[in-house]
Amino acid sequence: MPEIVRNDTKVLVVEDDKSLRELLQMELARSGYKVTATASGEEGLAVYREEIFNVVLLDVRMPGMDGIETLKLMRAESTIPEVIMFTGHGTIETAVECIKHGAYDYLTKPIKLDELEMLIDKACDKNRLRLENINLKLEINRFGNHQIIGRSQPILKVLETVQRWGATDEHVLIAGESGTGKELIARAVHDASRRSSKSFVTVNCGRFDANTAESELFGHMQGAFTSANKSRAGLFELADTGTLFMDEISEMPLDVQVKLLRILETSTFKRMGGNHDIRVNVRFVFASNKILADCVSRGEFREDLYHRINLLPIPVPPLRQRPEDIVPLAWYFIQQCNENDSRSWEITNDAMASLCAYQWPGNVRELRNTMRRACILANEPIITPDLFPFAPQKAAYSPAVNITRTENASFTASPLWAVEREHIQKVLELVDQNKSQAAKLLEIDRKTLYSKLERYGLEA
Repeated sequence: MPEIVRNDTKVLVVEDDKSLRELLQMELARSGYKVTATASGEEGLAVYREEIFNVVLLDVRMPGMDGIETLKLMRAESTIPEVIMFTGHGTIETAVECIKHGAYDYLTKPIKLDELEMLIDKACDKNRLRLENINLKLEINRFGNHQIIGRSQPILKVLETVQRWGATDEHVLIAGESGTGKELIARAVHDASRRSSKSFVTVNCGRFDANTAESELFGHMQGAFTSANKSRAGLFELADTGTLFMDEISEMPLDVQVKLLRILETSTFKRMGGNHDIRVNVRFVFASNKILADCVSRGEFREDLYHRINLLPIPVPPLRQRPEDIVPLAWYFIQQCNENDSRSWEITNDAMASLCAYQWPGNVRELRNTMRRACILANEPIITPDLFPFAPQKAAYSPAVNITRTENASFTASPLWAVEREHIQKVLELVDQNKSQAAKLLEIDRKTLYSKLERYGLEA
């Protein structure tokens, strides 16, 4: 069993016997746990709804709402904490009923503190695995492999900075164009930190609007809004003691930016509809494909928040500024696409020259999609220039085809897809990557635009 860090373990005690409740609170706190104690099932359920605990100690027999009923309601709210039941009137039937309703284990009074602490640690280890599984489900299919491939000086400098910043506990801001691998850099920061064994939670702020951002980040209480049928923990709680990666931070609504700044300053927040301050220990890593200083000058991003998160910046260079990385990346993506293929894949010199001559406006993501497409289209295990969606190497190095109409006018023939791709890219730059505005200017619907962005390797 991995070592349990007790000062990260939140324990809720629900016990009506005042002397036992105070004894448990004092002794468990002395052993390093973060302890909250309540005197009734109703009070314990109210606290349980407002914060995520790792372990709950719940007495079976209490006046008012007894432990069995409290357990049922707690499990209806959340299955994350492990619940340990205890009573002075233990029977096999009662123990079976508790386990049936989701209890982790059952103890009879009088309780031995050393036995209880051992059981709490075991329950906490199971709780840790449960939280890790939740976070893995949130991340599933986001990465095939978390390696950062590259040998150029710019990417080696980035990795050196990652190691330096990772060792601290301060927040990090990763800046770079779309497709440069900012999320991989964020994970590398997490892996280089003291929190590497804890949760790594990701959230794309570009998917938020004013109505969903608070609920997703802070969580909500039952009845906080029309569809809030039960309480729900937010991403800040799921990332407690770990790292929260907030991608496209420039897209966060201004009113939510205010609340984020408060969390950065105080490490506390309230769930929507709640009145209880929840304290979290989270290391934030932010990323943006926009220049945040420009967003501040346009009034789209709060200046005080910008200065707060820009303490440890990591600029990620675009792929065109590190052409030495194109070859190893291309081979890596070929191997990924064909990892279950026993054949030996090759890539021609012309194809490799074509890859190196291209400017890669979509960066590493575009290169990955290009190699995937080539592997799918290839009839034999060999990559040739005609499998790429851009002009092959011959066109890249040969003089452009000029059709002269007059002595002073010339026309350069380009493929239709290349003209369309360049035009879409320029429109996106004009509207600062706002897809809705771009679709309106192009007079196409958003679904069509996203399809073209994926086809041309321009998706954000």
